[in-house]
Amino acid sequence: MSEKYRGFLIVVISFFLSLVLGGFLIMLYKVSPIEGYKVMIFGALGSRYMIYSTLARMVPILLTGLAIAISFHAGIWNIGAQGQLYLAAFVVAAMGVSFHDIPTAIYLTLGVALGLAIGGLWAWLPGYLRVKYNVNEVVLTIMLNSIAIYFTTYMTNGPFRTSQGSLGATNVIDKGMWFNHISPLSNLNTGVFVAIVAVALIVYLMLFAKHGYEWKMMRLNPRFSVYGGVSVKQNMILAMVISGMLAGLAGMLLVMGDYHRFLNGISPGYSWTGMILAMMVNYDPIGVIITSFIYAVMTSGGLRMELILGIPQELVQIIFVASVMFVTAGYALANKVANRMQEEG
Repeated sequence: MSEKYRGFLIVVISFFLSLVLGGFLIMLYKVSPIEGYKVMIFGALGSRYMIYSTLARMVPILLTGLAIAISFHAGIWNIGAQGQLYLAAFVVAAMGVSFHDIPTAIYLTLGVALGLAIGGLWAWLPGYLRVKYNVNEVVLTIMLNSIAIYFTTYMTNGPFRTSQGSLGATNVIDKGMWFNHISPLSNLNTGVFVAIVAVALIVYLMLFAKHGYEWKMMRLNPRFSVYGGVSVKQNMILAMVISGMLAGLAGMLLVMGDYHRFLNGISPGYSWTGMILAMMVNYDPIGVIITSFIYAVMTSGGLRMELILGIPQELVQIIFVASVMFVTAGYALANKVANRMQEEG
């Protein structure tokens, strides 16, 4: 069995086992697991508006998951997607509260471009220091996360503090910068089309383009890549910048589409969830899309399960963590068996 199909099988079995574990926990509330999961799925996909809400939950997780996947795919570790998201979101919001009476088309274009640019720039810095001076990008991106979050917290409690109450946020951005909601009953907005274009480009880039193949070579064997004529340093920086741009895009969409302002805590860990989902599927972009959708269904439907059946929505997090543990154990076991077979062969 090829490594790709083996990984897919491990993820499927692990998810099934986590659902079984979740089923036992549901039974503690004297509810049938089938009924519990039925309510969960209906709560996420039972109507057009529920589907819209589920897709709205999926977008930031998907973008940050792909941000992590594309950098790891190239052999460079971007742990700084959270900071890139925060900084891009704040700068976009700062523009939205500082400038007015700009034509909507120009306003939206500038907002998207600024989100991409700030996220990419904040990722370029650790990428450049990694290839130029061999600075550990894991430590650097973690530090840059803190800098971005503390900086935006200071700005929203200081110079850009809202004039409406004491909320840790900026004022509402100019309406010309808003992505309109597709439905008044959900947060899904027209910014989703920008996300779709970005996701399609990333899938093409990683799976079908020359850069995607070179990134995979770099991750598997950097020395061989150099002898094969691949510009490893330039490709590492490129992958890091694109990764940051995706995280910045997620932050921009949260401001221009969801909240219409920057909020302290605007991301409740989207990048960390995206990173775990990307690692579960070995950084495969199609796998990230699928797992992001499943996670969005579970978290969206978990709200209805708690409302109807009284089962805490924290059950979703237990299932999620359990699936990660099962995947990790599955990979370790599969590698051990493969190594033993190779030694015996």
